[in-house]
Amino acid sequence: MKIGVIGLGTMGGPIARRIARAGGHEILAWNRTPGRLDGLPTESAIGVRSPGEACQSELLLTVLSDDNAVESVLFEGGRLITTGMPGLVHVCMSTISDRLAMRLAAAHEVAGQFYVSAPLFGRPEAAAAGRLLIVAGGPRSAVERVRPVLELLGRVTYVGAEAAAANVVKSAGNFLLAAAVESLRDAIALVHAAGVDPREFAGIVTQALFPTPVYQYLGGQLATRVAQQDPALRNPFLHGAEQCAVTARRLGLAAPLLETTALQAGTNPAGQDTPVPPIPQ
Repeated sequence: MKIGVIGLGTMGGPIARRIARAGGHEILAWNRTPGRLDGLPTESAIGVRSPGEACQSELLLTVLSDDNAVESVLFEGGRLITTGMPGLVHVCMSTISDRLAMRLAAAHEVAGQFYVSAPLFGRPEAAAAGRLLIVAGGPRSAVERVRPVLELLGRVTYVGAEAAAANVVKSAGNFLLAAAVESLRDAIALVHAAGVDPREFAGIVTQALFPTPVYQYLGGQLATRVAQQDPALRNPFLHGAEQCAVTARRLGLAAPLLETTALQAGTNPAGQDTPVPPIPQ
């Protein structure tokens, strides 16, 4: 299969390399910074000069950072750059809003193409090892057509014919992580104020209540900083909570905890960015 890959950053690079090394596919790869093309197997992957060239394929994978990046690359003058490739399946693996996913689905339908949202749960190491969890939404026939490629990267869970539903699942997952950071931050600050070593508390919580890699990582990070009198820790998941809150309002859903968590985006403490914690595979 001829596969275009747009975006070879933190996640896109490992994804493109894994597919290329699996063999049996021709990869057309584009990245804004050409140096990111280094490391792709030359026998199965070539770098192209524009996103439009990467779209000359049967399957297009986009792995870009956010709504702005996706829109700036895929739309020119309000039109999709993929126009002219009937039957193309575009799989967007970026963390984007459900509103943009709906716009992409509609635009691809007009162009005689198929759109699949397939946001990712997992870190770059999981992508390189084929252990991502991929949430796919869109026409089932399109998902099944590209499933063998997606399964090179990890486990695929199909959530329905509406592509945007997959993006809601992703932002809902990020909301849970955002709420975990905020609740741990407050609980650790409370026990520290009461004279308890926050690292001891984090150990208790992650053994007795939440024995998961996510809580173990976040609890350890927060407790160490509080113990060092440096509680500032940026919550990298609050954007997902904001996206969830927008969706909840659009659907008329009352979600007070979600709204409260999303409000924290305006007071996100300054400090070093927190690496995305490992997601259980």
